[in-house]
Amino acid sequence: MSKLSMSEIYAQRDNIRTELGGARGHDNEIIYCIPCDTVGCTSIIKSCVYKGDKVYTCPLCKSKIKRQRTIERKEIIDMLQPKKEKAFNNATLRIEKQVKNFREYDTAIKLAKSRAERYDSIPEAMVAIELVRLGYAIIPQQKIGRYKVDFLMRNEKLVIEVDGILYHKKVFGGDREAIIQLSLGLDWKIIHIPAEYIAKNIRKLKKIIDTVLARREN
Repeated sequence: MSKLSMSEIYAQRDNIRTELGGARGHDNEIIYCIPCDTVGCTSIIKSCVYKGDKVYTCPLCKSKIKRQRTIERKEIIDMLQPKKEKAFNNATLRIEKQVKNFREYDTAIKLAKSRAERYDSIPEAMVAIELVRLGYAIIPQQKIGRYKVDFLMRNEKLVIEVDGILYHKKVFGGDREAIIQLSLGLDWKIIHIPAEYIAKNIRKLKKIIDTVLARREN
């Protein structure tokens, strides 16, 4: 009587089914038919070796487990990541989807990110990145009287407000616009840009600014 291998001993202990098979010339090789350890899975893993202390998982379950772990890691990172930093990162992802040459945004993203805590939303972060890329000097969340504006551009005498579902003037009252205008001076221009517009095409921001500046010159 031949001596049993450790694989055979473990297989008998754990009631693992076996069959004869293998490559050509090894037709009598013992093949271990090992059930996948994942609960609810009925897949069988065939192996020439069986280790009683090893967890066997079929390829499909391995893929599912890997995806689930990736999701869990992302959720943990999202929980630990500050809200405004997360919004800034999402802004860069949205811009990347919109533009052909994303590499030209590298410097602007680095500069704009240094003030990421001052952008109140993803569209605002997108506007900040685009303005920096265009070479404008901006002051985010500049206080004017008792109000704050999203972006102030001193050299161009422009204020850019990124309007969400609720417009600033509706949130703060109808006198907000007039107070800001009088505080800055009548030679300043206040531009309101819907957040939805920014989300669709950030590159159109330049055309808006150019149009406003051209009208002022005329």
